[in-house]
Amino acid sequence: MSPRILLRLGATAAGLMLATGLATPVMAASTAPAALAQYYPSTCEVNADPYAFIEAGLGSQASSVAFIITVECDPTYSEQAVEIFTPQLSNACQGHLTWYSATPAADTIPIPTVDSFDVTLDDDGNATAVVWGGPSCAASSDLIEADLTVAPFTTATTTVVIRPPVSTEPGVWAHPGAEVQDATTSSVATIFYAEFPSAFAERQVVFSDAELYDQCGGHITWVGPDDHIIPGAKSVTTTLDDNGNAFVVALAGPSCATGSTLVEAEVVGPPYTTLTNQFTVLSPRVTVSGS
Repeated sequence: MSPRILLRLGATAAGLMLATGLATPVMAASTAPAALAQYYPSTCEVNADPYAFIEAGLGSQASSVAFIITVECDPTYSEQAVEIFTPQLSNACQGHLTWYSATPAADTIPIPTVDSFDVTLDDDGNATAVVWGGPSCAASSDLIEADLTVAPFTTATTTVVIRPPVSTEPGVWAHPGAEVQDATTSSVATIFYAEFPSAFAERQVVFSDAELYDQCGGHITWVGPDDHIIPGAKSVTTTLDDNGNAFVVALAGPSCATGSTLVEAEVVGPPYTTLTNQFTVLSPRVTVSGS
């Protein structure tokens, strides 16, 4: 049989295979990861806000920091425990770490620990923790691990950065700027960080969020850089450090309503400078990637 006839027969056979669906299907390489991600979402993730924190605090509170750590897991693992492990952060802050979790509704008192803290995932697979470090934290880059305590014992990691004290551009910030409520308690936690010109050093500053107070039925616990509760309701007063910076943590809940709120930081006395920004409470939802 001639080569030309063989070529024709080969082409005819290939056409029949395509027409009858007998050809072997080939998945484009570029579509495979997306398809796999659809059916196999990430088991757990961990994030910290802010990513980098400029040390703040005056006197016995000097060189203090705080971070909001969020753990996001597939909701299959709801109500399971996750251990947050932070030995590098503990070392950077001379072993002075204190923790709080929004999930247990009964206790709003920060808990002193060394380098680990357990949180319980809510019904969406999420958990939020606050960690205070200091005084006397050192500038550093610190690894944070979140270890699921049941099979498949997933470990998720992130990094936080501690930066030395420095004068910065004026502003007030919420870290995070928006947060998903805990599905169990409808609680949130955020850090309000104010930066004023260093000419205002050691002046008193008032942090306030009247809308958040009302949205959470009057349930806000204010905590200072030294992890001690500061008396206050819709507002609380603290002191700017030598760079004009200060921060407080707002533990809001239970039973918060959703919506945006107005964050204010005002220097006490002339020229009565006020800085503003927004914080948003979001409804409970699954947030892990691929969900």
